[in-house]
Amino acid sequence: MATWENNFAKSNKRGAAPLWERMKKKLSILGCLLAAGLCALAQGSLEKGLSADAKGLNELAEKYYREAVDTNAQARLRLGLLLERKEHFKEASQWLAKSDSSTLAMTHLAVCLAEQYRWPEARRAAEIAIESAGSHDSLLRASAMATLALTYCTDENYTNALSWAHKAQREDPKSARAHNVVGIISFYKGNENEAIQSFKKALQVDPKNIDAYFNLGTVYCYRNRYELAISTLKNGLKVERNSIKLIYCLGWAYLLKGEKEHAIECLETVIRYDSSYVNAYNRLGDIHYGNADYNQAIACYRKASQIAPTLSEPYRLMGRTYAEKGEFGKALRNYQKAVEINKKDAETYCKIAELYAKQKQPKREQANYKRAAKLGHAEAQKWCTQRGIAY
Repeated sequence: MATWENNFAKSNKRGAAPLWERMKKKLSILGCLLAAGLCALAQGSLEKGLSADAKGLNELAEKYYREAVDTNAQARLRLGLLLERKEHFKEASQWLAKSDSSTLAMTHLAVCLAEQYRWPEARRAAEIAIESAGSHDSLLRASAMATLALTYCTDENYTNALSWAHKAQREDPKSARAHNVVGIISFYKGNENEAIQSFKKALQVDPKNIDAYFNLGTVYCYRNRYELAISTLKNGLKVERNSIKLIYCLGWAYLLKGEKEHAIECLETVIRYDSSYVNAYNRLGDIHYGNADYNQAIACYRKASQIAPTLSEPYRLMGRTYAEKGEFGKALRNYQKAVEINKKDAETYCKIAELYAKQKQPKREQANYKRAAKLGHAEAQKWCTQRGIAY
């Protein structure tokens, strides 16, 4: 019986095209037809998504976009933009990064990265967006400039931050993001009245701007004007009832006002919408801490630290809770982790000094009070001055 190899050889001798070559051609044609079909299906899903998006049917739009993302860069871009609007910034940034690298994509990628406190990446994305923006992209360039300003603000480089924020305002006076960022910088510099005016300006140019409502609510909370904060945030929720950041800030306002049940309801709603929302866990931890339920508080803070290991606040709050429990070793380890992340946290250096004092370690106590004093902490400076210690 002839083997298939012998038959194959005979076919070649007769001058026929090799069987494998014919098969490859057929497979290639089939592959091209399949790819074309998939592209056509993806394009159809994209168009359906765009239509649903234009009608405000977000869930339907998301469904269609997801059907097309494997083969269509435009679908990846649109899905990223939609997820950004839903404040799902982590997944939004992933799709935007996989899209077409356009000015639009990079501008919104920078925003999403900033919302996750990924400042170096946000800065680079903003710089790329500014470099690639054309003369007709003034609104996008203004947004990217504002995000770049925000990254400098987090470094406390307020000169560069204000320079870029004002450039953003000049680039497009109707950029709500530019006005918001000017307000944030003013707030960090201690100019709360100027901050409030900037946030109100953002609402003037865009009455539906969620960030402006959030920022105003935050400032009112810091000013202990809780009723005004609550009413402002509720007005924002009339614009976007599912805004995670507005619900979170409303929960925080209720917590500061002493209405813990309302606060818990808001914070748990935030976590249902977004299980990676760090600040919601921190505030729930604060509620448990206030109720002397320290183990539950620690569980919340630990969850926050797992989600965002580069943030100092969860470690600082865990340190505070362990100290309250009398577990000074664990408290010290968490406080030290907090100042590793944020070396300018004068208050935490003081807490470390207090723990070393309890452990009868005067040299380490003094070293940490000196660090806090150098950072301008008034009580630490007083401690050093009373003992004749230069800082």
